[in-house]
Amino acid sequence: MTKRIFTISLSILFSIVSFAQENSQPSLILPGHTDDVDVIALSTNLLATGGHDFKINLYQADSPFTLIKTLGGHLGPITALAFTKDGKRLASAGEDRLIQLWDSTFTIGTRLEGHKDRVNCLAFERTGRYLFSGSDDKTILIWNIKTGKVVKTISNEQPINSIAISNNGKYIYVAGGEPKIKLIEIATGKTIKTFDGHTDVVNDLALTSDEKFLLSGSNDKTARVWNLATGKQARILPIDCWKALSIALSSNQKYAVTGCNDGSLKVWEWETGKLIHSIAYTIGLTRKALFNKDNTLVFAAYMLRDKSDFGLRVFNSNITKPIPPSQIKNEKIAADSLSKISKDSLPQNPKLPTKNKYAPNNKK
Repeated sequence: MTKRIFTISLSILFSIVSFAQENSQPSLILPGHTDDVDVIALSTNLLATGGHDFKINLYQADSPFTLIKTLGGHLGPITALAFTKDGKRLASAGEDRLIQLWDSTFTIGTRLEGHKDRVNCLAFERTGRYLFSGSDDKTILIWNIKTGKVVKTISNEQPINSIAISNNGKYIYVAGGEPKIKLIEIATGKTIKTFDGHTDVVNDLALTSDEKFLLSGSNDKTARVWNLATGKQARILPIDCWKALSIALSSNQKYAVTGCNDGSLKVWEWETGKLIHSIAYTIGLTRKALFNKDNTLVFAAYMLRDKSDFGLRVFNSNITKPIPPSQIKNEKIAADSLSKISKDSLPQNPKLPTKNKYAPNNKK
């Protein structure tokens, strides 16, 4: 009897471990990249990915995530992507210090030159007429999209990692190479409030649509929720990893996903601090994670330890009933979608005003 109980217990334990391991695997890996995927952006209809292969891939935003087009032109790894609110424009930036604007047909339009170091973040303000870019050169540049000119420069003491713009376009939240988050008045460039509590570099920000709360991820092993009315910390999310590199909100604003340097992903009910789902995926560093439109999936970009099997990972979020992998269509996705791309869809690399110092193996 004792031996039988032990055998049954062992079987149950094995089943639990097997389930956990299975649950930590992606439902799908999107094809199309030949190096690490670093950044992601999502519009109503399109999913954009940028990689260390200098390429930007545009996929259908819903299953079967068909690869629609590949964009070129950058001379370094892609480090930032942003869609306008209406999804008709895309901006891309990279380690080559350049920003490219793509129109509704996603052919190259205006090239924006002004930063002196890699660009880490991009954000369009609500109307889409202005683009904000943050860089390792310790500046935020505000661009007039119509003219392609810089209309304002905001300087900072440290490199800029992430920005979030208020709905009225008057203020910007800034995170960078320092523990504090700044609220800056755009017209004057002055810091009018700081959010103190982190003890190390802040990597990413997510502002709720009602602008009542701000979420942040840091190298201090925490993700935090800030009450913007009081300027005080409202909650700490126990991410249980060394660095929180990414944080993003769901479309219904109820959930947040965090990505860490140990490869883990966690889905939170951020107002209560309840952990909804934990994904242990130790293939590398999570560079960026986003929810899909209905919040049933999480898209995750990774810097891989084993340099193979490149592509954006797709996981179940477990916010609603998980989607079986068999229902995420992937039949002939690589062959069918890649066959639609011709060399003509890749703009020729333009000549930079300064010598290009970036190469595929020169990773930061």
